Amino acid sequence: MRNTSDSNGAYDVVVVGGGPAGAALASFLARDNHRCLILERSKFPRYHIGESLIPHTYGTFERLGLLSKLKRSSFPEKHSVRFVSRTGKTSSPFYFSERIPGEGAQTWQVERATFDKMLLDHAREQGVDIREETRVEEVLFEEERAVGVRAVQENAEPYEVHASVVIDASGGATLIGRQLGLKREVPGLKKASIWTYYRGGTRLEGIDAGETTIFRIADNGWFWYIPLPDDMVSVGVVASPEYLFRETDDRDSVFLGEVERCEPLAERLGQAQLVKPIRGGRRTLAYVNRQTCGEGWLMLGDARAFLDPIYSSGLFLALGSAELAAPCVQEALATGDVSATRLGQFEPVLSEGVEVIRRLIYAFYDPAFSFDGFVKRFPEQRGALVDCLIGDVLGKDMSSFTASLAQMTPPPGPL
Repeated sequence: MRNTSDSNGAYDVVVVGGGPAGAALASFLARDNHRCLILERSKFPRYHIGESLIPHTYGTFERLGLLSKLKRSSFPEKHSVRFVSRTGKTSSPFYFSERIPGEGAQTWQVERATFDKMLLDHAREQGVDIREETRVEEVLFEEERAVGVRAVQENAEPYEVHASVVIDASGGATLIGRQLGLKREVPGLKKASIWTYYRGGTRLEGIDAGETTIFRIADNGWFWYIPLPDDMVSVGVVASPEYLFRETDDRDSVFLGEVERCEPLAERLGQAQLVKPIRGGRRTLAYVNRQTCGEGWLMLGDARAFLDPIYSSGLFLALGSAELAAPCVQEALATGDVSATRLGQFEPVLSEGVEVIRRLIYAFYDPAFSFDGFVKRFPEQRGALVDCLIGDVLGKDMSSFTASLAQMTPPPGPL
């Protein structure tokens, strides 16, 4: 592999961010013999939230060549998701095997520091150049076209890297979104989140041991309960900031108070020990960019948008957007046409899938909506509902499902 320390010349692709979206895209492109460079501001392994995979990532892992590594990992297998009402009534589990045959019906609950390093190391094995602890200061433009980036390492002089295509996979930092003034809030989805980790929380038995459990609370808020390796469990609360911080701004007090009020969750944590600091507290999670690709550049994963953690769609959309974008970038490089039209050929398919997930997010926060009520009223749509929970929404006609959804909960305005 080249010594990247003195190789600041032109690349085919420079990727800002070494998380799952950036690592996956670079891996796909490197296999097609494209010179790819990832610039990552952290040193991996590094902490990150967003630990629950959904099954439709299984095929992406298989195509990346990562399945064997995941199968050898200590990550708990995830076969289902279930919802618990404020009164403690538990829904039947939504098993992914209802819609997916064979081993593809399972996925994993991942500890992100380990998982993200696995993906980044895999990209390195494919021949991707990777520079960690490198902060990208800005994307370089010549008129409307992105032509590279200016980067800097600690205690060093900034330098420029030129590339035919710049990929913004910077996550919530949304490098290009901030630089070009594209980022904005999402109406009606103003939610805050606080989370931490326990050891020794109760796990269900058998195939349900690794499931994600969602506990509903007041204000149409909810807790997640995600089993992780080493008898750890990730527990987080999501609700409006007006509700969570109604009495105090102290996030520790807010979190522990909500756990105590949620009796079914408190029961699961009765013998558990709080073992990590309580994190979070940001008052607005959701955002979107009004433009997500341009001449010589495009955004992937959370750099494009983030709506809500409820259906664990973050990692799925990071990996899905990377896989959809890869052939478009390959074609752009092969033809020398790096226009927004060419690079963004995948966007209609991705946007339609995101819209289905967005519709179900808004439904979840509607007090008049419930999954049990929806399935009882529209039993023919149970399969489509499970499809949303497993991520099978890209390139698929979901119009009958969204039409049924609209009969129970009003659709949101255009994104």
